[in-house]
Amino acid sequence: MTVALNDPPYDVEAAFAALSPEVALALRSVRTQILRTAQELEGVGPIHETLKWGEPAYLTQSPKSGTTLRLGQVGGSAAIFVPCSTTIIEDARAIFGDVSDLSGKRGLILGGDGQMLDHVIRAALTYHSRKRVSGATRGGPDRR
Repeated sequence: MTVALNDPPYDVEAAFAALSPEVALALRSVRTQILRTAQELEGVGPIHETLKWGEPAYLTQSPKSGTTLRLGQVGGSAAIFVPCSTTIIEDARAIFGDVSDLSGKRGLILGGDGQMLDHVIRAALTYHSRKRVSGATRGGPDRR
């Protein structure tokens, strides 16, 4: 489903409702930030809102400028995830340092630096378009 700043689809809403109130509130705020950021960024089209692994997920639809952002939790804390095959978290680590908010190669635990969250969202929404422009790919040619 292509979304604007309206209510999430029923299955996504059910996933939010299954979370603790604190985590759900934080992730709903991130959902709004993802959708607003997508509207602001040039070259990022409509966002498809769905579930992946039972968690809210956001993908660029057309053009396929970005990669998936998934909302979930780590140890009871709200978190945002990207595919581990991307360099998004590594790039954030290079910019912001090896802070405890970063979780492995795919996650950012929320509650820390808002600039880091904004960076991760923007980087994910433009991941493939930036790779096409720079020609920089991980492990060879772009294999979308």
